[in-house]
Amino acid sequence: MLAEPARRVRRMKRDVAHIVMSPERMLNADELNHVLRTIEEEYNVPEGSARLVVEHRKGERAHHFHVVFSMASEADGKALRFVRSGDRDEMLARRLELELGEPLQPSTRVARTVELLRKRGLLDLAERAAQGPVAERGLRQSKADIRQNKRLGSDTALIDARLRQAWRQATGDLSRLRGELGSMGFRLAAGDKRIAGAPIVQLIDTESLKTTSLTRHLNRLRLHGDAPKFREVAIGASIGVLPPVGEVKAQLRKEAPQRSANVLLNEFDHLIAEMDTDGEHAEAAKARKGRARLAARLSAEEKEDLRIRQGRVREHYRQRDRVRRARVNRAFIAAKLFAGREVRKAAFYLVTVGVIAAGAGLIPALAAAGVVIGALPTFHSARRLRFAADREAKLERVEMDREVQDETRTFFRERAIRQKVMSEKARTQHTRMRIHRNRQRDVLRPEAPPPASRRAVHRSPTRRRGGPER
Repeated sequence: MLAEPARRVRRMKRDVAHIVMSPERMLNADELNHVLRTIEEEYNVPEGSARLVVEHRKGERAHHFHVVFSMASEADGKALRFVRSGDRDEMLARRLELELGEPLQPSTRVARTVELLRKRGLLDLAERAAQGPVAERGLRQSKADIRQNKRLGSDTALIDARLRQAWRQATGDLSRLRGELGSMGFRLAAGDKRIAGAPIVQLIDTESLKTTSLTRHLNRLRLHGDAPKFREVAIGASIGVLPPVGEVKAQLRKEAPQRSANVLLNEFDHLIAEMDTDGEHAEAAKARKGRARLAARLSAEEKEDLRIRQGRVREHYRQRDRVRRARVNRAFIAAKLFAGREVRKAAFYLVTVGVIAAGAGLIPALAAAGVVIGALPTFHSARRLRFAADREAKLERVEMDREVQDETRTFFRERAIRQKVMSEKARTQHTRMRIHRNRQRDVLRPEAPPPASRRAVHRSPTRRRGGPER
C-alpha cells in the first residue's frame, strides 16, 4: 500500500524508504515517538504521513524497529529527498544516542557528524559528538559481527589468536594459508556477495560456526604489516574455488556431534595415559571400559541417520508391495465386471459380429469370440494372482530384512572410518601444536653457557672429619 503511490510515477526508482533503529536499551512510547519525529523532520516527511513501524523482539536484548515510508510525499506527490543519506543517518544515530543517554558508538564520520549538527543549530550536541570515539575504517568489528558473537557465544580473542597462529605457520604465503587454517579449526567457503565477479572468501569457525570475511579479518589484525591492505580479489585468486557457505555450514552442523564425541574420546585418551604414567593401572582399566562404552554409543544425530537409512530400504519394499496389491485389486474388479453371464454373452456376440463385419466367415468369427471370452478375467485368475503376490511378499520380507542388516553394517563401517579419520586429524593437529609450543619455548629459553671441559676442571681431594682422604 505504501509503495503504490510511488509506482504511479515512472521517474521514481524506489517505492519505499526503509529505516532501521537499533537502540541499546528498551524504549518507552514517548522515546519512540521522539525518535520517529526526529527522523521525519530530518528527511522532510510530511506530518501525519502514513508509515509502517515493525518491532522485532530478540529475547533479552533490546528490541529494534523497522520504519517504512512511501517515497512519494503525501503533500505534493514528489519524491522524498534522501541526498547524502549515509552522512545524515550517521548524524541521526549520534544525535539520538546523546539525547537518549546511550554511549556513543565508534564512527568513521565524526567530523562530518559535527558539521551537520552545527548546521542544524545543535551546538551542544555537536561539541559532545566531537569527543566521541573515532574508528579506523575496516579495522573494527561491525555491528553484525558483534551481534553474531553474542548469539553464538564465540570467543573472539581465541579466534584471533588461532588466525594469527595459522598466518605464522603459513609464513605469510596465501597459497599455504588454506591448509594451515584447516589445521587450526577453520573452514573456507564462498560467500553470497561478489566483488569483481568473484565471491567473497568467508572464514568459518568449526566450533561456533561464526562467519567473517577472511580479508576483513586479516586486515583487522594488521597481518599485512607495512605492506598495503589485503584485497578481496587477490585473496580469492590465491585461495581458489570454494564451496558455497551454506553447504559448508550444513556439513559442519552434521559433523558437529561426531567432532564433539571425538574431542571427548581424546580427553579420555589423555586421562588414561596420565593414569598409566602415575601407576594407577586399575583406574586406567576402568577409564578404558568407560571410553569403550562411550565410543560405541550413538548420538541422536547418528540414530536419526541410521533410522532414515533403514526406513528408506523398508519404504522401497512397501511401495513395491502396494503396487502389487493394486494389481490384485484391479484383477478382482475386472473379474467382478465380467463375472455375469449376460455380460460374457454380450461380449461374445459383439466380437462375433465385429469379425463377420470385417469380412471373415462364421467359423473364424466364432473362434475369435471364443478366444476373447477365454481371455476375459475371472475370479480364478484373480485368486491365482493374489496367491503369487502373497508368495512374493513373503520372499521379499526376508530379502528386506537382509538388506536392512546390510545397510546397518554399512552405516557402522562408515562411522568407524569417520571416527578413525577424525581421530587421526585431531592427533595430527595436537602433535603440530605441541611441536609449535616446543619451538616457541626453545626460542624464549635463554641460552645456557657452554659447558666447561673436563680437562680444565680441577677437583681437590676432600677429607672427612677424622677420616682418611676420599
